[in-house]
Amino acid sequence: MIKTLIYSTYYQLLIFTRLKQALFFTITFPVFLFIVFGSIWGSENKEYISFILSGLIGMTVMSDGLFAVGSVIKDYYDNGLIKYFRKLPFNILIHFSGLIISRIISLLFTVLLLCIAANLVFSYSVSFAEAQNFIFGIFIGLFLFSFLGLLITFSGIKENGKGLINIVYFLILFTSDAFYPVSDFNAIIGLFGNILPLNHILSILRGTGFNIAIVFWLIFSVTVFYFLFNRIKFTR
Repeated sequence: MIKTLIYSTYYQLLIFTRLKQALFFTITFPVFLFIVFGSIWGSENKEYISFILSGLIGMTVMSDGLFAVGSVIKDYYDNGLIKYFRKLPFNILIHFSGLIISRIISLLFTVLLLCIAANLVFSYSVSFAEAQNFIFGIFIGLFLFSFLGLLITFSGIKENGKGLINIVYFLILFTSDAFYPVSDFNAIIGLFGNILPLNHILSILRGTGFNIAIVFWLIFSVTVFYFLFNRIKFTR
């Protein structure tokens, strides 16, 4: 099983490095936003540099999970690959775990670039404790949002699942504390954002605690996706 997981991770990482659009939104775009937001609001407030750094990591984790992993199942269905996966001699969760781990590796590289940019542009040095929080948050967050994306796309696999993922993505992002503390401006939106998973991942990235709601979202996403996958009926 471990050997299968390693091979799956390796090949998924090779595929990722050949996709220019994926490389842009995972690596280039977060660094660009960090420099822009940091220059506007962080020049006189160094605390915001740390805040937006973790916020953009959380945003990228969610984007990768929902779009780079979650929507893959739609393409597999369109290409008839799901039939093939169901006949493989290993659990389907191993395949998707390899895909997720490959994304974790790419995200760690993105975090490294963000930390370098923080030091060179804003003279902000990321501490060892912050780096640990980033790694832990990426690992938990990517698994959570990947299976949440799989659940969303798979539940509407015969319709436009990507459109639904877009709605979920922006809903979660703009009710979260990724760019600014929403709850300070609107308590109702802040309360809604605290129910959704991104704020809990941001808490890990910022070292402010681990909320048990993360366990609920993880169990819910994995369980429902696995249930839907095993019940799908193929007409091709």
